[in-house]
Amino acid sequence: MDDVSLIERGFEEFPATIALLDRHGDIVYTNRAWRTFADANDYVGDPDSTGINYLDVCDVARGTDEIAGVVADGIRAVLRGERDLFTVEYPCHSPTVYRWFALRVVPIDTPRHGNFALVAHFDITDRRLAELQVNEKNEHLAALVGVLASELRAQLASATASAERLAAVDGDDAVALSESLSRIDSLVEWSIGIAEQPSTIDLAPVDFREHVAQARAVASLDGRGDASIRVVGDGSLLADTHLFGLFLVAVLTNCFERNDSPGPSFSVVVGTTADGFYIDDDGPHPSPEERAAATADSSQLLGVDYNSPHLPTARRIADLHGWQFDVGDSELGGARFEVRGVEWN
Repeated sequence: MDDVSLIERGFEEFPATIALLDRHGDIVYTNRAWRTFADANDYVGDPDSTGINYLDVCDVARGTDEIAGVVADGIRAVLRGERDLFTVEYPCHSPTVYRWFALRVVPIDTPRHGNFALVAHFDITDRRLAELQVNEKNEHLAALVGVLASELRAQLASATASAERLAAVDGDDAVALSESLSRIDSLVEWSIGIAEQPSTIDLAPVDFREHVAQARAVASLDGRGDASIRVVGDGSLLADTHLFGLFLVAVLTNCFERNDSPGPSFSVVVGTTADGFYIDDDGPHPSPEERAAATADSSQLLGVDYNSPHLPTARRIADLHGWQFDVGDSELGGARFEVRGVEWN
């Protein structure tokens, strides 16, 4: 088998529909997938399509199909040598079937026959249908979160106002109730922040020390403010700014709560490693529940300790970033919350 016939056979058997256009936009070759698609969709004319000007067909459709004009302009740019690749995704629905395709156009330069453009259409219907299903579910969840958040905020606002009035006259019990409601309000805000976060995250360089300082201030509002926190290391890492802040708040709040008992001030060290960072405290060793919260399957919905949701929240944020989150014993004698797989700038 010579080189020419081998190349032709490869194009002929390629599963995507392929057309080869000359420098004027005329179709000079189509493969079997192209002809099969034309037959299956009752194409009027020769299913081979050779001799038809691809650009003229697109130009005629410009008035009613915006994508057709984009495609014509992209192919012309490839044929003129202005682009090495043109891509676009477009719907191509029939009366009975929803379909989407990805168009790829690349130049082919030959010494003897001049310039051509190879046009390939890839069926991406399965991928787009999956995306639509995910988007629909996310929209339903977002609507549900909005309704629940509105209801929760209204009830919390009413309960907090009542607790503050009681605190003015009833003393310690009412003050404790007010503080508990404040902490519940914080948890609601964190949960809403996670639920409203899209499935794709916006990565950007974030300053490590700056975010630790901000998280320490927020976490202290609901925990012990007498903790000694030392930051070791510096730099910026690629992360979603909002989610990274929530991660640090969640872990630091967990540190404050696990050390929230009468006694001397406790210490926390926040540091960097070659591929991540850690948060150590000198309190008790991590409990079985804390270890399980960091290692549970990311798809697990049940079995989470909702009285202490901080570590499950942190783990889910780590999962979104593709990080590994571990809980173990720290060199300070307490717990170590460590993240690996971070990309530092």
